[in-house]
Amino acid sequence: MTSIAGKTALLTGASRGIGRAIAIALASEGVRLGVLGRNPPPVEVHAEYVECDLAETDRVPEAVRQLSARLGVVDFLINNAGVFLERPAHEIQLGDWERVLRVNLTAPFLICRELLPQMIARKQGRIVNIVSTSGVQGYLHQSAYCASKHGLLGFARALAIETKPHGIHVYNICPGGVDTDFIKGTYLGQRLAGRPMISPADIAAMVVFVLKQPDNVDLPELIVRRFDPS
Repeated sequence: MTSIAGKTALLTGASRGIGRAIAIALASEGVRLGVLGRNPPPVEVHAEYVECDLAETDRVPEAVRQLSARLGVVDFLINNAGVFLERPAHEIQLGDWERVLRVNLTAPFLICRELLPQMIARKQGRIVNIVSTSGVQGYLHQSAYCASKHGLLGFARALAIETKPHGIHVYNICPGGVDTDFIKGTYLGQRLAGRPMISPADIAAMVVFVLKQPDNVDLPELIVRRFDPS
């Protein structure tokens, strides 16, 4: 595997859960970090930070440009930020549906659109999408969330084909059953209570792992499920 020390990464959503673990893991590898999101990165991580609610999609492109200007070259993009909605389909309000799609699907597209020209010009770049097992299957009362994650995975699969001639790698990590506050207070959280769970640090280690792969190795999708022997 190759070293990523001295590289520069733009990460969305770094204040808690998987994003926080990714920020800490990248910093420990010597990666320069820029964070985009509603809340700042963890205090133990030095990072450039631009505040932006990714649901406000009209603000996203300018926020990316501001952060990119501070960072200079962006070697890695990690689309991590996301929102969860667990509700029967007939009870979902249009505004809630649209917010899930804006944060989980439209914002990653807009960020990619801003950063791709420089990656294409340099003939290199790596994009990591934190998707979900909800991107490859359906779950009870998760129609909006599954739709957004299926959409993200479909976008990323097409993007990988489009950018391959330019030396750009696209990786999709699809975890299920991660121990975070993301599902706190939900039916899913109740169902998984007391069960073996995946640590956010485990997902962060996988992000580092794919970023360290040599140029001639492709790991387009990693589906990560919790292992419960009971």
